[in-house]
Amino acid sequence: MQLEQRFDLALPPDAVWPAFHDLGLLVDCLPGAALTGPVADGRAPLRMEVKLGPITAGFEGQGTLSLDEAARRGRFEGAAADRRTQSRVKGVADFALADGPGGGTTVVVDVDYALTGALAQFSRGALVREIAGALSAQFAARLQARLAASPEGEPAPGEATAPLSAGGLLVQALKKRWAGAPDKP
Repeated sequence: MQLEQRFDLALPPDAVWPAFHDLGLLVDCLPGAALTGPVADGRAPLRMEVKLGPITAGFEGQGTLSLDEAARRGRFEGAAADRRTQSRVKGVADFALADGPGGGTTVVVDVDYALTGALAQFSRGALVREIAGALSAQFAARLQARLAASPEGEPAPGEATAPLSAGGLLVQALKKRWAGAPDKP
């Protein structure tokens, strides 16, 4: 399945681009995600906790990050599996930073992924797009807060990673849609 997400940050691209070099920072900003060890040889061990109603999945796997410095774009490739549901996910996220409104940055992310196993039944187009939009909005808000807090993007004291509540994200997105808010995160 392919998805495109875009979001704006209030900082210029030159201030945002260094954050995309820090895989730990990016993972910290993604709800439900965590590094499970050090990044070595360009590979990052990852875990993503996802909760959808009564179902909780803990995807464990690896990812790699590659960057094109001149174009301020990059690619994250990864694969993970959840032992409990026997589900697997494999995907690629290409991202690019560009000048955004008001001197800020627009980030465009193109995701192509495949989900197999028991959780694949939740991989319906409209449902996934709503969840992805809400997830992108949360990621952007966390990244903006971290970048505004300090140049190094240090975490706020006591910040913890909770499982990604896909159901909660879907409810948020649907409320926004029913209220007549724009679809953009």
